[in-house]
Parts: sequence; structure tokens; C-alpha cells
Amino acid sequence: MSHVITGCVAVFAVLVLWSAWHGYRKTSNSADYFVAGRSAPWWLISGSLIASTVSGATFFGLISSYYRTGFSAHWIPLGVAFSWLLICFAVGPRLRRHGRFTIPEYLADRFNSSGLRVVFSAVTVVWMVFLLATVLVQGGLLFGSMWGWSYGTSVLVITAIVILYTFFGGQKAVLYTDFVQAVAFLLAVAVVVPVTISAAGGWGEITSTISAEQRGFFGGTGGVLSVLNATALFFVWFLGYLGHPGFLTRFYAARSERDVIKTGIAVSAVYLPFWALIGIAGAATRVLYPNADDTEAVWVRFVIEHTPAIVAGVLLASIIGAVLSSADTWLLTAASSGTHDLLRKVVGSSWGDRQLLRNTKLLVVLLGLAALPFGLWRPTYITDMMTIAYTVAGASGGVLILFSLYWRRTTRQGAWAGLIFGAVSATGGRIAQELGLTPDWFDPILPTLAGTTLLVVAVSLRTPVDPAATAVFDRLRTRQSQETTRHSEETV
Repeated sequence: MSHVITGCVAVFAVLVLWSAWHGYRKTSNSADYFVAGRSAPWWLISGSLIASTVSGATFFGLISSYYRTGFSAHWIPLGVAFSWLLICFAVGPRLRRHGRFTIPEYLADRFNSSGLRVVFSAVTVVWMVFLLATVLVQGGLLFGSMWGWSYGTSVLVITAIVILYTFFGGQKAVLYTDFVQAVAFLLAVAVVVPVTISAAGGWGEITSTISAEQRGFFGGTGGVLSVLNATALFFVWFLGYLGHPGFLTRFYAARSERDVIKTGIAVSAVYLPFWALIGIAGAATRVLYPNADDTEAVWVRFVIEHTPAIVAGVLLASIIGAVLSSADTWLLTAASSGTHDLLRKVVGSSWGDRQLLRNTKLLVVLLGLAALPFGLWRPTYITDMMTIAYTVAGASGGVLILFSLYWRRTTRQGAWAGLIFGAVSATGGRIAQELGLTPDWFDPILPTLAGTTLLVVAVSLRTPVDPAATAVFDRLRTRQSQETTRHSEETV
């Protein structure tokens, strides 16, 4: 590999280490570590969300999905795009008014149930560990492609980097490095995708070659999915992002509600054009490498072999950054929820701020190690692993969060019913699907979402409303003209 590429990666590594150390020095309490002191401007949050959303999964998993299943993979970015619109314009502002650290903490307030906080946190930690394993797979593929290391060695190295980066940096380090990474890979992709199209013979050659091999490749189902499968794919990612605390809690870091709205505009303006370029790149690599052994590493292979060294270096360095961004977001979310909402409630309610911060960092290490076996195992494609995780997130969290924010009549019992049914049904359905117990045209997420929705409504209508819970709902509906005051770190 070119020394220029290695140099770009080395420079980036120094910047990341400096950022983590800078974040460590600026982190004096849990508010700094979890939500960056609640002072982040819209452009900083936008860059961070773009970096975390795009992540390394785009350059490995999603390009592979386009390669294998055609433009049916469009349902993934479409689901995410619609989710971001709803999050930034309808969900984020209300969550920021709540002003706490975590989503389980919000749900406990909204439904006046500390038990709900513990169980939701436990469910989140479980599926988040599986999701975290996907970034270890990405790092393993990237380092193997760049330096020829074995997959196992590469996964071990990226695991160590992720744990150290998250342990020291916290949310402040994440926001600033994410912004730089987002700018870098957006510019690099804008340069590399046209090169990819040209190398494949132009767009006309790409469409004619692939259409002859796989009819319907450029259609809504890619010629390989049923309409139900495509619909399910959209809803999994749409509701999965709504149920992802790592993304939602970014708005707790915003300095005002206006910054949340501006974030939505910025993310929406960038997101879909970027994904369109990725879809085109996936189709081009299908022509360039028609018999690729590992479709998840094919585009990185093209970048190393066919693009100018400086462009390849910037792109590969930014991909490493995107991998770290997602890993840090997910690991920090799981660890903060695990300590703040689960362990402290169960075994250590008297923890002070320093002890909470120390135990959160310890859990960062433990959860990173817990994800390692799944990363080494690599049971299926990256996007399939993420779909499994987001199925549970959407069914157990996405539906419940929407009800909590927009239906005043939702009761504590209805929330419990939706959470338990959604988590168990989604997990059982995905296991049955992976074992081949369901037809190919059927996706269990659709009946799971329908059942969860009906159960929340039915149970809520048959149980009494808690005045304390509705008071929280009413407070969240009231737009605040002044900045949300910082809450104390006391146990809710």
C-alpha cells in the first residue's frame, strides 16, 4: 500500500488521539461526558449525526447490499431519511425539553415507572452489543484490506482502539472528530464515485451489463425481494433509528431547540444525495468485480487499487473515523444507559457523579469486550446484523417513544406491554427467520409492529391514566422560549 495512504491514516490517527485527550481534559463531570455540557451548536451535531449514520457500514455493508440485491437496498436509506425528518422536527425538540441524560430516564419520567427504566436499559444494552459488533467487523475488513492483516488480528486491533477512544473521549471528543470526519468522507466520496463509474465503463455500460444478469436490479425490489420484504426493510430502519438512544440523546447535547430543527434541515439536505452516490458505487463495483469473494470489502479494494493515493488516503482515513464514530456512539450509549439507568438503580443508588463516571468507563471496556466474539464470528452480512438489531430497537423502543410523545392517553401498563411484547416478538421472529422457519417472502417485523401498536393502544385504553405521567407529557408539549436549564445529576 502507498506510503501516502499510510501517511494520511497516521495523520488522522494523531488527530483522533489528540481529540480524545482534549475531550478527556475537558470532561469534568458526567454532563460533559454524556451530553457535552448541553452546549453543542447545530452544525456540530449535524456533522456528528451524519458521521455516525453513514458510518463504516455504508462503505462495507450497504455497498455490498447494492451489489447483491440491487436498488432494493434503497429502502434502508429511505427508512433512515424519513426517520431523521421525524426525529429532528417532531421528536428531538420534545426530548430536549426533558433535559436528562438518557432515553430510559425519559421513559421512567413519562410513565412514572422506575422499573421501566431498568428493563428498557437492559433491552437496549443487549441489542446494542450486537450492533457494536458490526463496527468491529468493519474495522476487521478495513485493516485487512489496507495492510494485509488477518481478519482476527484486525478485529482485535479495532476493538482496542474503539475501547480506548470511547474510554477517554466521551461526547465532546465525539462531536468534534465526527464533524471533521463527515466533511472529509463527503468530499472524498464526491470525488471517488465518478472515478468508479468511469472505471466501469460509464453509467450506460453499468445498467446494460447488470440488467442482463439480474432483471429488476434497478427496481424497487431489486429483482430479489418481495414487496413485503421491501416494506419491512423500510420500517425496520425507520423505527430502528427512532428507537436508537445513541442518536436521540445527541439532541440532549444541543444548546437550544432551534439547533435541533437546524440539524434536521442540514442532515436532510446531505443525506439522500449521498446515499444515491453510494447506490451508484455499489452498481459499478458489481461490474468491476463480478465474482468478488467478499462483496463487503470490494469498494475499499477498488479505492486502494484505482484512485490517486492522496484521495484514497483521505477516504480510508475518514472511513476509519466513521467506524470509530459509530462505535463510540453506540458504546457510549450502551455504557451510560447500563450504569446510569440499570446498575445504579439496581445495586448502587448512592453513586456520586465521579463514581458514576468511573463505572461508566469501566462498562465501556466490558461491553467492548462483550461485542468482540460476535465481531470475530461474523455470522452474516453487516447490514443483516444491523437489521436484526434495529428490529428489536424499533419494535421495543421506536413504537413506544412515538406513543410516549404524541398520545397523551398512553399509560404505564400500555408502555410495559408494548416494550415486552415488542422485544420478545422481534427477537423470536428474527431467530425463526435466521433458522429458516419462515417463508422467504415473509418478514416477522410487520406483524410484530402491528401487534405492538395494537397492544399499547388496547392496554392503555383499559387502564387508568397516571396524573404524574400526563403532567410530563403536557410539559413536553410546551415550547420553551428560554434555554432548558441544566438538571442536577440526582437520581430520578
